[in-house]
Amino acid sequence: MHGGDIYRQQVTYDFSVNINPIGLPDAVRQVMENSGDLAMQYPDLQCQKLRIKLADCLGIRPEQILCGNGASELILAVCHMLRPKKALLSAPCFSGYETALQAVGTEVIRVPLSEADGFAFTEEYGRNLETRIKEEKPELLFLTTPNNPTGKLTEPAYIRRLLTVCEKTDTYLVLDECFMELTGQAAQYSMLREIDSYEKLLILRAFTKTFAMPGIRLGYLVGKQAVLSSVQKQLPEWNVSTLAQAAGVAALADTRYLERACRLIGSERERMGRELEKLGCKVYPSDTNYILFYVNQYGGQKSTDRNHGSEKRLCKKPATDCQAGPEQAAGAGLKARLLRKQIMIRDCSDYPGLTDGYYRVAVKLSEENRMLLDAMAEILC
Repeated sequence: MHGGDIYRQQVTYDFSVNINPIGLPDAVRQVMENSGDLAMQYPDLQCQKLRIKLADCLGIRPEQILCGNGASELILAVCHMLRPKKALLSAPCFSGYETALQAVGTEVIRVPLSEADGFAFTEEYGRNLETRIKEEKPELLFLTTPNNPTGKLTEPAYIRRLLTVCEKTDTYLVLDECFMELTGQAAQYSMLREIDSYEKLLILRAFTKTFAMPGIRLGYLVGKQAVLSSVQKQLPEWNVSTLAQAAGVAALADTRYLERACRLIGSERERMGRELEKLGCKVYPSDTNYILFYVNQYGGQKSTDRNHGSEKRLCKKPATDCQAGPEQAAGAGLKARLLRKQIMIRDCSDYPGLTDGYYRVAVKLSEENRMLLDAMAEILC
């Protein structure tokens, strides 16, 4: 279940969705304010202006880009195009991959990341994944960098080794870089510059997160032209609206927007991580605009958690001052208890490989982050 279900909840602050905290670019707002004429036009089937602008910004060719009605539509289209018998997924990872694979009857094989390594994609994990690809010979592998829900980037050298194996086993690698541009490290970590080097590489990105426009559905897939043509046949006509195309072109025009966002995200993420640790949470390293943390189920009492490290107490008050009964256990039902304060966070217990007590929060503006931390401090004591 995704976060962001604000339509059936009373939510003032939504920390469950990881969009750019500085909000819509001004140029996109102007497009929306003057969108009446756009609504009376059929969309350009080829998204030509948008693809040309994207290609110029990314340093690739327009024919290497396929636009879609959000990244989710493109994930489903790839699955329908390949109809793989087997697919490999890291665990934990974005749930949308498995949903799409189930729609086409694919056997999903999960390769768990290690909690001991902070769920990071290590060299050892990469070699394990290479072995599983050779053994299983899946038609499709989904990989996310930075990872969702951890936010941790994967070293390009590990991805190159995977691609070498995938080329031999005829396995497509869909590399989800939807949060890449919010890391401030795309130049070092993105595989876009190597798209010509691999036949089986597809790279997925979205305007949703990068430009804070989830209501204007817009994503894109980068790959070989012949492969993209096959994926496009799985899409409906006019799937990318005139508004989405115009908004995409406008968003790309502000070259300073992402620089400002990445500076803010970097400083606020570090501060939030420190504050969450003070509250007794185990915080997993992140490179982007969200944080995964674990909070145990024992309120203010000390507890040695065999899976999550050494003894910690979940508040600054003495244990005797805390309500530590079953209904008040600090980690138990943290999402529900924050909802009473009209704050939504992402409960990650439904991610394969994670359990009760794992949560993910978006990095927002300083005053919003402070409000969340204060609310959590009240609950965790």
